[in-house]
Amino acid sequence: MTPHIPDRTTTTAGSPRRRPRREDVRAGLLAAAREVFEEIGYVAARLDAIAERAGYTKGAVYSNFGSKQELFATLLGERLADTAADVLAQVEELTTLEETVQHAARYLARNVIREQRWHTLVVEFALQAGRDPEVGDVFREDRRTRRTLLAATLAERAGAFGAPSDPEHYTVFATVLLATVNGMAVECAADPEAVSEDQVAGSIAAVLHAALAP
Repeated sequence: MTPHIPDRTTTTAGSPRRRPRREDVRAGLLAAAREVFEEIGYVAARLDAIAERAGYTKGAVYSNFGSKQELFATLLGERLADTAADVLAQVEELTTLEETVQHAARYLARNVIREQRWHTLVVEFALQAGRDPEVGDVFREDRRTRRTLLAATLAERAGAFGAPSDPEHYTVFATVLLATVNGMAVECAADPEAVSEDQVAGSIAAVLHAALAP
């Protein structure tokens, strides 16, 4: 009977060292990728620099992500899921339309103000999508997922206030809300002193009022 061999490698000193778990490697690469992308942009970022930042080889990147586009798409997807979950958690206990609108608008506005580098990066990725077919495929898939999830979230909350509960009804509102958030993010990135959190929140609240009002 073949003895069980622990999952480990050997250090240069000859002592055994447990091999990092795949999920830990993946998480480390994603964290490093976000840092590098935000620092120098999507186009300038290189996979070997991301691997080095994470403490792995370039091969580790390719064993977890097929390309730079796939790596960035994974970041987009995780951020979308996190933001959607956070917004739902913020408003699920609220019972009035006004409370829900103001709370969600303020949360999203703070995200725009605090995460300017990320929003600038997404705008760069969007521009690149028009030039690179592979990036375009990734970006379009992300936007469709965002619209679908946002429309479903709006429908879920709107039903409690007597508005239609069919997600299809909110497809256009979802697109307008995404455009509002992205547009305000661009304005903040271009001239941070000209756009306040209150102004961003007010713009988002106006869209949410129109979407959720019965």
